Amino acid sequence: MRKGKRFFATVLAAVMTVSLVACGDKPESNTPTGTTTSAVENTTSQPQESDGGASVEKNLDPVTVMATAQENVKEINSLEAKMVMEMDMTVSAQGQEQAIQSLTTMDMVCFNDPMKIKMDMTMDMGELGSVDQSIYGEITEDGNCTMYLFDGTSWQTQTVSMGDMEQYNAQDSILDVIKVDASYQEEGKEEVDGAAALKYSHVMTGDEMKETLLSSGALDSVTSLGIDPSQMESMLDGLGEMTEYIWIDEATMYPVKYEVDMTEIMDKLMVNMISAMGEQAQGMSINIPKMKMTMTCMNYNTAEDFEIPEEAKAN
Repeated sequence: MRKGKRFFATVLAAVMTVSLVACGDKPESNTPTGTTTSAVENTTSQPQESDGGASVEKNLDPVTVMATAQENVKEINSLEAKMVMEMDMTVSAQGQEQAIQSLTTMDMVCFNDPMKIKMDMTMDMGELGSVDQSIYGEITEDGNCTMYLFDGTSWQTQTVSMGDMEQYNAQDSILDVIKVDASYQEEGKEEVDGAAALKYSHVMTGDEMKETLLSSGALDSVTSLGIDPSQMESMLDGLGEMTEYIWIDEATMYPVKYEVDMTEIMDKLMVNMISAMGEQAQGMSINIPKMKMTMTCMNYNTAEDFEIPEEAKAN
């Protein structure tokens, strides 16, 4: 996967996974590839005040705040994050309808130098059951990037590229959503887990969304549905705008919360995808009446350390 834009790539991967379940296919869990997402609201933990992040005492304009937050995140050696996605989906085909309410939660721990990651993911789909995975990644002594996936039954090990492992790096996910050159609007201050945070909003245009999804590689998997590159581009036309919200801790200048409602964007994308599939999707529809994501970040430079399970390495 291309560096950058991983956040939206993992989101779309989760949507596709739920879509497959709704259509009667069992989601595969044999390789550590994008599954994902976003955090329970108002559960952010305040970064430690001794973390060393640069603060902005007088100049709190959005450009300075975002630039400072970005530089702070680039310099961290560890952090913890949680992503949660709430999604309702309705699939209709051959006169039958399947409604799904899903909640996907991922708890992440990230260390740098050397890089190692840990993620525990649960995708709860109500009556359709749930998918649980644990994913670990490390750079081994021979210099390879190795990932270990536990699907609830057994461990699988895979040597991957640095780019593939980085898509699970919480630090990179945070950097993906901080846009220094974007036009942010100040939304005032709010308390996030008892600490004062500066809230900002940014409106992503339809063209920006299209460029982001195309450059991320998030739609690569839809080629298996018989959709060619030109159709893929047309799928992304007319998606409309989307407002993102980000909270920056006022004392430490670390980002502590990110939130976005993608309902209209993803509902339109599913409609466009069914249209692009042509005759093979005749009589089928997929609608998304709700899709909301939150990411919370905590314990910058004080994340709880972990070891790769011995049973994972023994596989």
